[in-house]
Amino acid sequence: MTFRNDDNQTRALRREADAWVRLLASGRATEDDARALQRWRAQGPAHRAAFEDAKRLWRDFGPAGERLMAESAAAARKRPMSRRAFLGGMAAAASVAGVAVLAEHPLLGAWAPVSEWGADYRTATGEQRTVRLDEGIVLAMNTRTSVALDRRQGRVDGLTLLAGEAAIDAMTKAGGHFQVVSGAGRIVAELPARLEVRRLEDRTCVTCLRGRVTVRVGDQQRTLAARYQVDYTGAELAAVRAIEPGVVSAWREGVIVFRDTPLPEAIAEINRYRRGRVVLMDAALEGRSVSGRFPIRQMDLVIAQIQQAFSVDVTTLPGDIVLLG
Repeated sequence: MTFRNDDNQTRALRREADAWVRLLASGRATEDDARALQRWRAQGPAHRAAFEDAKRLWRDFGPAGERLMAESAAAARKRPMSRRAFLGGMAAAASVAGVAVLAEHPLLGAWAPVSEWGADYRTATGEQRTVRLDEGIVLAMNTRTSVALDRRQGRVDGLTLLAGEAAIDAMTKAGGHFQVVSGAGRIVAELPARLEVRRLEDRTCVTCLRGRVTVRVGDQQRTLAARYQVDYTGAELAAVRAIEPGVVSAWREGVIVFRDTPLPEAIAEINRYRRGRVVLMDAALEGRSVSGRFPIRQMDLVIAQIQQAFSVDVTTLPGDIVLLG
């Protein structure tokens, strides 16, 4: 009886580990899911061993795994499932070597959310684009950016940043204003000016590189001079701080700069530029930091440096999913 109980427990752990790996490979995993997985693995050596076995099998799948996910994704789109059903179904399925993934893997962020469908311009993952909006006004868009233009009398006099990061260069146009709306805030630049606005979820960061920029959120207001920056989240406007343009604007040169950046923040930034997803599995690494200057088109170089610097295990799964630790 003891043997059968142990055997049943081992099979149950394998099914749970299998479900965790499939969730990560699906592209649906959230930061809360990653923390929950850390807690699951911390329950004991048997949990960690089961997860390592599941990772190894997924890694060995290679192209076959990607094909299975693509086929099952089509079925998943025809039969939408809740997260509870998604996880429950995977936990009850057979071993990883013979299953299809009930997830929308091919999307992995490729489709814009409904909130961005009204964009006039959009960039994909890793893509950067420059657009001349009007005489003397140039818009530079970073990865995963969506903007909607505001026109008045046939001319562009502002824009709404729906998501991502945009730079407005209007140094050759004197007089007037250019307005950017992002979330609950309004950013007004007195021309000539050069500014950058970054919106990730509900947090907006405004940087003034040249000229004078005013940021208004509700009843609050901050005025920025060159080389200063301010954040706001929802209706909360933070204090103004000085910045290094070479670090903040490095993306316009095709590079990303980390200066003692906490590892979780660095990984979040990597995920903006890289298809798939990098997931930090080892909670002990969350207090570490990374520094360096890396080409945006070679984000895997950052992963390699993290692996070497911290002697961390790297597991590659189908769909450009990378597990660290």
